Amino acid sequence: MSSALQGTTQVIPLSGTSSTAGGIRLHRPPGADHGGAIVHIHGGGFFMGSAELYDDVCRELASATGCAVLAVDYRLAPEHPYPAGLDDCTAAWHRVVGLAESLGIDRDRLGLYGESAGAALAIGVCDRLRSTSERMPAILVLHEPVTDDRLDHLSSQRFTATPIWNRSLAEWSWSVYLGEHYAAPPAEAAPARLADFLGFPPTFISTRDLDPLRDEGLALARRMIDDEVPVELRHYAGTLHGTLGFAGAPVRERILRDAAEYVSERLASGD
Repeated sequence: MSSALQGTTQVIPLSGTSSTAGGIRLHRPPGADHGGAIVHIHGGGFFMGSAELYDDVCRELASATGCAVLAVDYRLAPEHPYPAGLDDCTAAWHRVVGLAESLGIDRDRLGLYGESAGAALAIGVCDRLRSTSERMPAILVLHEPVTDDRLDHLSSQRFTATPIWNRSLAEWSWSVYLGEHYAAPPAEAAPARLADFLGFPPTFISTRDLDPLRDEGLALARRMIDDEVPVELRHYAGTLHGTLGFAGAPVRERILRDAAEYVSERLASGD
């Protein structure tokens, strides 16, 4: 991934709702008018992070893919538990779709991209769109996805003291995100509980080797494949949850490059 981050950034208000979210940050590479675009949902365990903190990643993606990248600033737990964050991400998707023509974006080449907890929110947005028979994203990109509040996979039992993310942090993040729904989470909030993934768009999934959430991502890929969703799965040996935060690390560059190639092949050319 190139470190020459060029193009423009603007903030689009998330209007038309009662949300206190910060809006949508649009990163547009040179020459991206009327092309493909990605709606990016950041990670952070549902309780930390912001779209602005991901500016460099989004600019890199925009530069590498030739697509505009629209980063969502959604409300965070514990102050704003479910469904606030998912409501914001759904509203952001509808806002981008509604503004696509004026923003110079091709609605037929609009993808959804989520990292960690952002992947859970991206899946939740897709489930809502499916339930209302609305147009799905052209593609779905999910890095180290959070999916299962039950944390009963082998990896979540094995990696209890790993750096950056571990089982106890995962348990706490689910409790503050789900709030009063913790005892009986809605499937749209904890995607492993969805009955199926029928009708979901072509999906890129990347997982990390030493991650308590590793097996959730692998199980998600298998279930999607069983439901005939076109899936590309990339598993990176020796990596931790949060590897995408290691700026300059060769494996981090490789993960982003793989995702960027997937996006550009499907969105930038219009094929």
